[in-house]
Amino acid sequence: MMLIISFAVIAVSIILDQITKVIALNDLKPIVSHPFIEGLIEFRFTTNPGIGWGLLKGMRWLFVPVSSIAIVLVIFALVRYRKKLSPLLSVSMAMIAGGGIGNQIDRIFRGEVIDFLNFQFIDFPIFNVADCFVSVGCVLAIISVIFIDKWILFDDKDKKKVSGEKNDK
Repeated sequence: MMLIISFAVIAVSIILDQITKVIALNDLKPIVSHPFIEGLIEFRFTTNPGIGWGLLKGMRWLFVPVSSIAIVLVIFALVRYRKKLSPLLSVSMAMIAGGGIGNQIDRIFRGEVIDFLNFQFIDFPIFNVADCFVSVGCVLAIISVIFIDKWILFDDKDKKKVSGEKNDK
């Protein structure tokens, strides 16, 4: 059941991301920016030919395959360890994969990623819905690994030490 929910999260994140990017492309690109909450956040159309924060511009040949491999590995781990993952970690990994796929669609079919969410109250790069899914997914994954899915951090010997169990040898 959790696997179905995880794949639903992947699908929803891709769909939301792509719908918002089409809206930004059709309605926002001609006007460039539009305030949402004055002084706080605005919709500002821009594109990013690199990865996060505009890094590696012009190196699409490198990060398209690398991020594709990363996405495949996240989905593989989601499927492979589905019985061991907590619901929180499953959903967070799905959010990361879905957001990654959303941006990857842009890179492959548009040559660059469409960004349109701009915080005006801090100096922060313009981002999109896929970036939100990846960022929130990463934070939730960290929380889950630290507090719920500790087995990821420790092997069997370490688990016994942490829990105070005696070694049978």
